[in-house]
Amino acid sequence: MSTYNDYYDGSNFFLFLSNKIGLPIDLVNFLIAQMAALCVARFFRKPLKLASPEFRHSLCLVIGLLMGYFCFGKQAVHLSVLPMLSYTLLKTVPQHIMGNIILAASMLYLSCLHLHRQIYHTANYSLDITGPLMVITQRVTSLAYSLQDSYTKKEVNANTSKNSDSECRIEKIPSPLEYFAYTLAFQTLMCGPVVFYSDYISFIEGDQLNKEDEGKVIENDPSPRLAVLYKVAGSVAAALLYLSLAEKYPISVLEELQDPTSEVSRTWSALYLLWYAYLSTLVVRCKYYHAWLLSEAICNNSGMGFNGYDNNGSPKWDKMSNIDVFGFEFAQNFRAAVASWNKNTNAWLRCAAYERGGAAGRTARVYALSALWHGFHPGYYLTFFAGGLFTVAAKKIRAFARPMFLKSRPKKLLYDALTFITTRVAMTYTTVPFVLLHLSPSLAFYGKFYYSLHFIALGAMFLPAKTKSQVPSLNSSELLITSSKFTKDIPASGKNIEANGKLKIS
Repeated sequence: MSTYNDYYDGSNFFLFLSNKIGLPIDLVNFLIAQMAALCVARFFRKPLKLASPEFRHSLCLVIGLLMGYFCFGKQAVHLSVLPMLSYTLLKTVPQHIMGNIILAASMLYLSCLHLHRQIYHTANYSLDITGPLMVITQRVTSLAYSLQDSYTKKEVNANTSKNSDSECRIEKIPSPLEYFAYTLAFQTLMCGPVVFYSDYISFIEGDQLNKEDEGKVIENDPSPRLAVLYKVAGSVAAALLYLSLAEKYPISVLEELQDPTSEVSRTWSALYLLWYAYLSTLVVRCKYYHAWLLSEAICNNSGMGFNGYDNNGSPKWDKMSNIDVFGFEFAQNFRAAVASWNKNTNAWLRCAAYERGGAAGRTARVYALSALWHGFHPGYYLTFFAGGLFTVAAKKIRAFARPMFLKSRPKKLLYDALTFITTRVAMTYTTVPFVLLHLSPSLAFYGKFYYSLHFIALGAMFLPAKTKSQVPSLNSSELLITSSKFTKDIPASGKNIEANGKLKIS
């Protein structure tokens, strides 16, 4: 059976291999490009480590352009048009609004291509240029907001974290070579993660490993070998899990819910439907895990992504990270699950939406921008509406219910088990429309559960706020344990017990 795609503009050189292994040619080209990038990335750490920044910029740019043309053919012109449009705006628009203007312009450009894909490519969905353009949109807008914040010389939000501030501040407009190499760098062109300009320029200039890290100077260049092997192994494991489950739990079966006469609609119970939906969305997530972990391995293999040392003195290579697989799959609340998914995109959303404007509409702005960034399929908007609703509701429920379970260890373990299960149920319920894309099957899926989770979340909005009486008090033994933990590292000369038994810190 031929795996040729009429809508695909990329190279057909490996069509013979595509037909032999039974994978679509666009996916074969994607894998070949990423594996080649993984091998080439190694040269940036050893032979090219001492090369000039201009040469390293040029090499990142040329390889990125070649990868784009190999995978997308004539569509690759958009990879240059969007950055050129944004760079022109950087040079011409008022400094205090350049971030807002470039966000609007790049999202409009991206939206036009999303609509084109949705109208013409829906019947034969394939890898196309919108994926890299989504990443480029993140880069050009984060750069624009970095410049805007530097020029205006003011905090965009009182709660801005130190990490966020460093990500969203640079001092001058990059040169054309620096700018286009940054937007088209091959390491993360295909599927992210988004790299902030300050991190990219540090990688190119080679000074990201020669700075103070929590009071000590990093003198040696830590090897990313273990991190790369770990992530490549995780990527391969995700691919194998996908291949083993894809035929057993295809997401397309859920589309039959829109037909009341189908076997799925007539015979499947709500409980079994939920279990099937969990497994079928797990299959879809495995594709993301495979692509994202491989992309992270490419970053690390080139020397990008070093994030200091952990408490054991081991190097951390998680700065360029899209996914915390275990953090997502075993999250005990909705917010933690969201934070573990597409992590650097969350950082971009924080910089472009969360910290812009007043505090009242933060969650709505983040989910609205995220939905628009993904495209116009109705399933995206159903998912992000439910995600925003559940995020707020989960916070209310946690504040109301959690103190009731903290008075004993068995109650706390019960609470952890319940929150794990409810998070998995809520996340499955929320994400099914995202992968179904279309309105009718998504509404039919929700209808099978009578929109129950939506109503529960709406009801949670009326829960009373947490009061002091809800916070459990500690008995004397718990207070003693807490005090001993708090003071165990205080020198003996700095603490003593008074006659009445109270702990005194001097």
